[in-house]
Amino acid sequence: MKPLFALLALAPVLLAPRAGFAETLEDALVAAHANNPNLEEARLALRAAREDRTQAMAAYLPSVGVSGSAGMQSVDSETETIFGPQTTQADLEPTTTSAQVTQQLFTGFRRSGQARLADATITGARESLRSREQDVLLATVNAYVGVLRDQEIVRLREEHVESLGRLLAGTRRRLDVGEVSRTDVAQAQTRLAGARAALARSRAELEASQARYIAIIGRPPQALTPVAALPLTPPTLEEAVHQADTRHPDLAQAQSQEAAARAQVTIARSALLPQISLVGRADENRDFSTTEPHRESSSAVAQFTMPLFEGGYARSRTRQSRLNVGRAEARTEAQRREIVADVTASWGNLTASRAVLTAANEQVEASAIAVEGAERERGLGLRSTLDVLDAEEEARNALIGRARANADVVIAAYALLAATGALTLETATARN
Repeated sequence: MKPLFALLALAPVLLAPRAGFAETLEDALVAAHANNPNLEEARLALRAAREDRTQAMAAYLPSVGVSGSAGMQSVDSETETIFGPQTTQADLEPTTTSAQVTQQLFTGFRRSGQARLADATITGARESLRSREQDVLLATVNAYVGVLRDQEIVRLREEHVESLGRLLAGTRRRLDVGEVSRTDVAQAQTRLAGARAALARSRAELEASQARYIAIIGRPPQALTPVAALPLTPPTLEEAVHQADTRHPDLAQAQSQEAAARAQVTIARSALLPQISLVGRADENRDFSTTEPHRESSSAVAQFTMPLFEGGYARSRTRQSRLNVGRAEARTEAQRREIVADVTASWGNLTASRAVLTAANEQVEASAIAVEGAERERGLGLRSTLDVLDAEEEARNALIGRARANADVVIAAYALLAATGALTLETATARN
């Protein structure tokens, strides 16, 4: 009943018109998780890997085969009688039917090795899906926050252009009454041209961010709402490293490759061990010959094979497989160290981003006071137009810096979750 209730709860959302739709980060994460083609490919890879298990288990079951043949045959025979040679002709329709059952009893542990290899392959595919899921979710956060950041920067740039336009018009009026010089007008014109150029660059960056958003989520951004809170992150660096060491999908995938390499050793060594199987066979032949029109036979045979000399091929394969185990163990250790380094870097990046945001907020407050003071002092003749332009430029840059710092904090928090291997659809939507 729970899936039914979930569908009923989602029905108003799914059926609601798109006009006026305000999208949250959670909406974008759910959409990317459901529609991203990279994730779909990883899901199909996991389903394909599960077939390896079915194929491995098939070796434990008997194989049954039936074969048959049918045809026409004309037989001419000549016999000596007291009346001389006598020729007889027979038209036959020979048919042959055979059934065979083969059950492997001992394969030198090859079957168990194939089963363990299949299990390791499934585990690797499952962890690869988790890793791909983390990549897609983190890319979604980057795309979502990037669009929000660039939209805010474009808005601030547009306000700056409008403000400089008003300042230039006022400076020209003051020039007409002789309060300022042409230098003040030229300075305002220079700043306005620079602001327009910066606005053009910001708009291009916003278009690029929107294109990345469409590529990841599968639809254009619509009325994105700001991220209200950060996700739950580990309280300490030691806890973050511990979480990464126990559940990071890349490390688990490397460990599954170790298990696969050990299974390959068992498979390679099986070529040096005896093979035992039981074969049952039943045959039926009709019109086999003119004197024997029908024959049936059945047999049950135990087959035993023992390799004695194969030119050293199987022993070489076994040694090679053991070396590959050592390589897999080295890759696992290298992956563990890389994960610890990523967690440490992500932790430091989040700490630094929070400090930068605090400083950016202080800078915005101070720059606003500086602009207000510069404008008031210019009215008293204590400041020039250039001083006001510089103060407004610093204030605008402070606002843009705060927008970037806000985005960096959100991205850094989700990046830390991904570095610890804990970024899933559930943890991405959980909030502090």
